[in-house]
Amino acid sequence: MPFESHAAPGRRRLILGASGLLAVPALAPEARAQALAYPTRPLRLIVPFPPAGAADVLGRVLAEAARPLLGQTIVVENRAGGGGSIGTEATTRAAADGYTVLLGNQSTNAINPEIKRLTYDPATALAPLAAVGNVSNVLYARKDLPARNLAELVALAKARPGALTYGTAGMGSSTHLAMLLLESQAGIELTHVPYQGTSPATAAVLAGQIDMMFDTVPTAIPHIQGGSVTPIAVTSRGRHARLPNVPSFAESGYPDYEAVLFYVLFAPAGLPEPVLERLADALEATVALPAVRAKLADIGADPLPVRRQDLAAHIAADRARWAGVIRRAGLTLE
Repeated sequence: MPFESHAAPGRRRLILGASGLLAVPALAPEARAQALAYPTRPLRLIVPFPPAGAADVLGRVLAEAARPLLGQTIVVENRAGGGGSIGTEATTRAAADGYTVLLGNQSTNAINPEIKRLTYDPATALAPLAAVGNVSNVLYARKDLPARNLAELVALAKARPGALTYGTAGMGSSTHLAMLLLESQAGIELTHVPYQGTSPATAAVLAGQIDMMFDTVPTAIPHIQGGSVTPIAVTSRGRHARLPNVPSFAESGYPDYEAVLFYVLFAPAGLPEPVLERLADALEATVALPAVRAKLADIGADPLPVRRQDLAAHIAADRARWAGVIRRAGLTLE
């Protein structure tokens, strides 16, 4: 559904200028002048993950679509490493002037604070700007594994405790926690094989070196459609539009299982309120554009219908949920 302005009535009025249609708060003349002057130079969008992944694709779609609304170029800067913590830390250290934006997700804002010794707390060091979307994962297995669905996979795992292996993008990654959640709910024991990123883990499944893994729907689709892996279940509440023949975990007997990866745009905390309002309004308007919605759907991203003022609470709840998974699994801070 389209995003709407959620300010109290009378707080904003719309202006139409060279930089497009944007909402400006009804502020004192000095503050309003500050908002109208922004932005005067290109912005940078930090994507704290490698190029070509789901986050990078999302970031580039948003950067291109937001340019007309802001009247400035948005340069995508990939700052990968540390499960997203390197790029996130760079954002927290940037000037709070509206010229640095982070495309954060569940890993950067809900998981990393619970498993890594960070120099910052994203809950206080970053200000949410706009909800982007949810990207679902799909569990798939090597094509010759004798399990074609979740019930068969769980039965195989119970018959051979610890024998089945799964790959992830690293210890404490979102896909690692997704599998820990499955182990907990299904009462099974699997062997974790961490890799330095998703690509080598995928290659290992394709080569039959490991048995299974979680991957985002967009990146998994070519392997599923090509018949090189067996799709088991998607992590969204219902079936995913891009994989209509793959059941959800809920359909497969696990109604409380859900592991979707949210994406949210952030700025360094402390932005002047008029700049924050203008930047956030432009980004919310960008996400709501029909062309952007269509592109996000094409890459498997569903809407995240959370209002900006509710994003902090949404992220905090997600962080608490995964903190419980982390504690039950006995993971310790890196």
